[in-house]
Amino acid sequence: MHDILHAVNTSTVKSVLATIVHVEGSSYLKEGASMLFQENGENIGMLSAGCVEADLAERVKELFDTEHVLTVTYNLKEEGDAGWGQGAGCNGILYILLEPVTARMKQNLLRVKRHLDNRNPVLHIKKLEKNFIQTTSFYVEKTGETFGGNSDESSFATDDWNGRKSGIQLLNCSLLTYAHLYKPKPRLVIWGAGVDAKYLVSLAAITGFSVTLCDWRPALCNKEHFPLAEEIHIGFPEEIHIGFPEEVDKQLSIQSDDFVVIMTHNFYRDQEILSLLKSNPVKYIGVLGSKKRTLRLLNTDISSRIHSPVGLSIGAVGPQEIAVSILAELIQNLRMYDEKKG
Repeated sequence: MHDILHAVNTSTVKSVLATIVHVEGSSYLKEGASMLFQENGENIGMLSAGCVEADLAERVKELFDTEHVLTVTYNLKEEGDAGWGQGAGCNGILYILLEPVTARMKQNLLRVKRHLDNRNPVLHIKKLEKNFIQTTSFYVEKTGETFGGNSDESSFATDDWNGRKSGIQLLNCSLLTYAHLYKPKPRLVIWGAGVDAKYLVSLAAITGFSVTLCDWRPALCNKEHFPLAEEIHIGFPEEIHIGFPEEVDKQLSIQSDDFVVIMTHNFYRDQEILSLLKSNPVKYIGVLGSKKRTLRLLNTDISSRIHSPVGLSIGAVGPQEIAVSILAELIQNLRMYDEKKG
């Protein structure tokens, strides 16, 4: 969704937002998955393994100059030549809502983008009746802010959502209530701007992480070497002020749901970073190097939140494969964390 919000922010062409609002059975993607179809033919995102996108591209053409919404259904259970699934492995029925991006909708989506950029989740609630949207509203739990609709939706958000999965939440005759929680990008903080870090930064960024890079060497730690890093902090560990939000200069506020990977290749710098992170409730800390080296760094037992050596054990050789193993472990922990919260 973040790529879609960026496109809505930067593009001036007419567009239609397609969203999976309900799935019966199994599917490649689940409720909440979205795709933006633009009038110039450029599309962002995907909804299936290529089964329905071409047909949707034809259907949205009639919506670019209207404010009418449309709900379409695709039965992917049929595996014959005439079926949508065509043996792709999907075994479900997709209900997809098509919405022209009107001026008001764009305004709301850009407001969502600003909240996500500030790391605030936003709950989106739509009340649907046949082929039109009765109301749509947004609720920001951290701030208590609501926008885009009536107070009824915010009441639903606080009383009935309770971390449930996206999709149709309530059904009342022809009236449906759909809810989806937009989440900020998971943040990965990498310490160390060596050559091997380039692969991890790039791979994590294109996979959907917001990457923050920290190092004390400006010749290495810069946008030229790491163009996909969203934040860059230059300084020794104690200079970057980990975990002190009131400090403005070189501030790095570590939050409880952040991922941290330490790969400076400098024993004493790694030791400083681990010492500074002790008082921060970081969900995941990965340390490059052997377990024996990490034990020396800590001078005590390795806690459950410290992963050493960092990355899944896949027999990785070289910086590219090591980056893959690290990212795989990050995704594994991210999904486990989401399941626990859900």
